[in-house]
Amino acid sequence: MRRLSALIALLGATALPQAPARAAPFDGTWSVTQGCEPAPGGARGFRWLYDATVKDGRLVGQYGTKDKLSSLTLTGRIQADGTAALMASGLNGKSEYTVGFGQPGEKFSYPVPSRFEATRGTGIRTQGRTCRFSFVKI
Repeated sequence: MRRLSALIALLGATALPQAPARAAPFDGTWSVTQGCEPAPGGARGFRWLYDATVKDGRLVGQYGTKDKLSSLTLTGRIQADGTAALMASGLNGKSEYTVGFGQPGEKFSYPVPSRFEATRGTGIRTQGRTCRFSFVKI
């Protein structure tokens, strides 16, 4: 009788529907504002607005068209505590906005250490020039 009860309990447990996977706490769409100050040596400052998507804690944002002039891809993983080591990479646009007045189409990349809370986040670039990143969950 005990075996029969155990078998029934086992079969019943396997027939229960599985709970849906929980989304990571930062998953969703985020609006990104990136403001870069004028660079030492005279490169002009600028401000970009674009969206980023977070899925399973992984952030991917895109300014412009990937692999075209004046484009940036922002990627990285947001940890459960809200810290994120993001990386920006892309292609330069007009020389007057580029640190060191590099040629249009040159590749760039730099780290963007960031911190996220429930619906807001901040990040900063300090290599070459200061750029501040603001994230708002939408």
